[in-house]
Amino acid sequence: MNATPNKDIRRCLVDMVQASGAAHIGSALSMVEIGNAIYKGIDVKKIKAGDPLRDRVFLSKGHATAGLYAVLYHHGLITDKEIKTYFKNGTVLAGHASHHAPHVEHSTGALGHGLPVALGAAIGLRSKKSDARVFVITGDGELHEGSNWEAIMLAGHLKMGSLMTFVDQNHLSQFGKVDDCCDVNPIKDKFESFNWNASEVNGHDEAAIMGTIAKAKGSARPTAVVCHTIKGKGISFMENNNIWHYRAPQGEDYERAKAELAS
Repeated sequence: MNATPNKDIRRCLVDMVQASGAAHIGSALSMVEIGNAIYKGIDVKKIKAGDPLRDRVFLSKGHATAGLYAVLYHHGLITDKEIKTYFKNGTVLAGHASHHAPHVEHSTGALGHGLPVALGAAIGLRSKKSDARVFVITGDGELHEGSNWEAIMLAGHLKMGSLMTFVDQNHLSQFGKVDDCCDVNPIKDKFESFNWNASEVNGHDEAAIMGTIAKAKGSARPTAVVCHTIKGKGISFMENNNIWHYRAPQGEDYERAKAELAS
């Protein structure tokens, strides 16, 4: 993958995880460009204002919430003061996505919950004659959860064209390779069989991801984008190294990560 990673968001993310001693940095790093591309393509002012007809974003792989919070901070939806409290006592910025946090639509962490709730939000917006869109970020390992496929089946049946799902396919789950645990491929074909439009893209190419968002607008069917990513993307010693699913960078590891993101 040749796309240039977003170093600004990654620097924020690494500082957050280091200061708090939190986990899941590898999973957060793989979704940075997906999250940033989504927020670049929607009306952030409506989100900030709490407009009931705003576009909505759901992070279904809720353990990667450091990535979401860093993106929200990048777009002015979380303050300097708030971002420094991540995963610390008394914070609303918990280690898994929480609806108590600013502009987080739904609490996730138990996998397979984001997409079904997002479908409900899309149905609700349709009932109000709104053209607002609903975006979901899932993990490939998360597709082991059957609740996702129930929602995928219903969304295709209802022709929920306002719903768009991005699968962060970094090929690793908490204990090893997704394919070794339970192979979910071919993901694109599976979505298409449930009456979705589906495509594949480099998940670290923001321009390409934004292109899929623009193309899907006004679609008569829901859209899935399989994003080929690298777990730990942007920090060489974390890339495809599953030990960073739970570890926080400290000491020399932290300094090395900062140096790589500064270059």
